[in-house]
Amino acid sequence: MDQLDRELIRILQKDAKTPFTKIAEELSRPDTTIHFRTKRLEENNVVSRFSALVRPEAFGFTMCSLLTIEIGGHIVPEISKDRTHSFAQELSQRDDYLWVAVDQEPMLIRALLMGTDEEGIESEISRLRKSPDVVNVTENPLGKVVKGWEISGNPER
Repeated sequence: MDQLDRELIRILQKDAKTPFTKIAEELSRPDTTIHFRTKRLEENNVVSRFSALVRPEAFGFTMCSLLTIEIGGHIVPEISKDRTHSFAQELSQRDDYLWVAVDQEPMLIRALLMGTDEEGIESEISRLRKSPDVVNVTENPLGKVVKGWEISGNPER
């Protein structure tokens, strides 16, 4: 991937609907080059898809918190490890979890939880803590998001 590909990706990340002619103009390249490069980025799985980015506010989510969820307490450690992955999968199916990852440590899940208000977030954390699989939940409320607002809320305007 060269500098032109990086610039093309930067523009597509801002707005994937930008016409090739406009991108070509901005990058001072022929639109056929932009079309070819975009196609190649897709074929090489550098760009995996073009999708709609829905603002969390559309779902009523105005607050977010970064959670660390520790899974454990099972007699056989392998069960805790397997349950960590299945628990993360369950969280990823919910609209209020915008990002879910399993940490390098085998029994930790990191997740970005969205809520309509503090009470909603606290209610979900309380629900997690009651799970027999959960050993501990640590919450870090997030304020201003500088980069990555696409995941968690409004960009600064």
